[in-house]
Amino acid sequence: MPTSRALLYCAVNGIANNTNGIGRQTKTLLGVLEQHHAEITARAGDFVPYLAVPDPGPATWGYNPADLAYARQVVERLGGRVIALHWDTARPLWRPETWRALSAEAARVAAELADQVVVIGVDTPFAGLAHHADEHEHVEILLALFSTALITERPHPDPGRLAWESHAIAAANRSRRGWVADIGAFLTAHLHTEYGLDRARLRPWPSGLHLASPDLMPATAAEAEQVARGYGIPLDRPVVAAVGRTDHTKGLDLLIEALAPLRDQAHLAMIAVPTDDARAELVAVYRRRCAELGLDATIVGQYDRALPRALAGLPATRVIAVPSRGETLANVVFETGLWAQHSGAVILAPGIDGFPEQITDGHNGLLYDPAAPGALTASLRRALALAPDQRAALRAAAHRKVVVERDAGEHLGALLAGFWRPCTQPVTRIIDHPDTDARPPRSQAPTSTHHSLEAAP
Repeated sequence: MPTSRALLYCAVNGIANNTNGIGRQTKTLLGVLEQHHAEITARAGDFVPYLAVPDPGPATWGYNPADLAYARQVVERLGGRVIALHWDTARPLWRPETWRALSAEAARVAAELADQVVVIGVDTPFAGLAHHADEHEHVEILLALFSTALITERPHPDPGRLAWESHAIAAANRSRRGWVADIGAFLTAHLHTEYGLDRARLRPWPSGLHLASPDLMPATAAEAEQVARGYGIPLDRPVVAAVGRTDHTKGLDLLIEALAPLRDQAHLAMIAVPTDDARAELVAVYRRRCAELGLDATIVGQYDRALPRALAGLPATRVIAVPSRGETLANVVFETGLWAQHSGAVILAPGIDGFPEQITDGHNGLLYDPAAPGALTASLRRALALAPDQRAALRAAAHRKVVVERDAGEHLGALLAGFWRPCTQPVTRIIDHPDTDARPPRSQAPTSTHHSLEAAP
């Protein structure tokens, strides 16, 4: 009989909710499977896709039955299913105890799916899959970390999360069938320098976009203006836009302070999305601070994907600022490259972490030194002063870079072919990344059953 193959994608976001960049990555996968499954199988061989997600419902922040229905529709059409992983929904999801249970159950699920299985464990909650990497000869496990505690929780990362990530990387280093995704140069160098990742355990899988997705097509000027007007954003003056969660690491507070000296030159249009009830109050804090500084601002406290798409391509928008205190690879940088190809914003971001992979200053966007006093204000002034032809050149270069480098369908086909057709599609392990993270090394960190999700809870 022919060999059966399966892909099991394990994620806590993007299946029954969509509240952050990891959720966007899951939506990217679903779009690629929906439209390009045939091309991928032609390259890598036949396979059935499955999704594993913690039991969704009221305990899942941002739970959306429509998201779950879409995920089920995509994989069920291809012969797969959405698999619910049981967890104690009375306990916090973002804790190592929960992640340990989810990872163990996902490993058990994987062993039963097919003759050959590739498991992708997305981000920190599924890093524990590395501890199960060699339990079954027919299962290969890939950890797809998109960030770490050392990046997003500077300067005081949670010790429990730090230990969880460190032990997972150590387990991958010891394994024969455990791998780590090479998402990008900065993150790989960071994992090598700070966590001791053995570069021989890398599998190339760059962060990408579903380039043909309808929601990544640029809005017309008329469409963008209609959406902006609906949110009360003025069209008669330059707009500085931003989108991010109310997490400290996203730095939205920094942008408000930096724009104050330019209050007479631009309107601030900020999408500030609370990640939980405790952070919802920050939206009011941002609005109050804008009023105190005399900023003309629209602060939107919810995420409507039509709005960042409209703001990126709005003729009045001069810049989309990404004032993050730490970031591996920001989706909004890639997305703006597509949304703003005809008109609208250039990207401005700090020259740290993964941003220099995405942006070459003065070529496809603008970078600033976040450690230099007044640098963000100076860079905003620089962006507002760009001539139309300069902005057009930056936008064109940004669009080209995304199209050439960020095709998620191509990336998935290459990844699976590397596992299932290694003779004809060899995996090129990247071993020459520079150690771009210049921070000094940290000290060593301290050392259920499953079921198909047949209906929305």
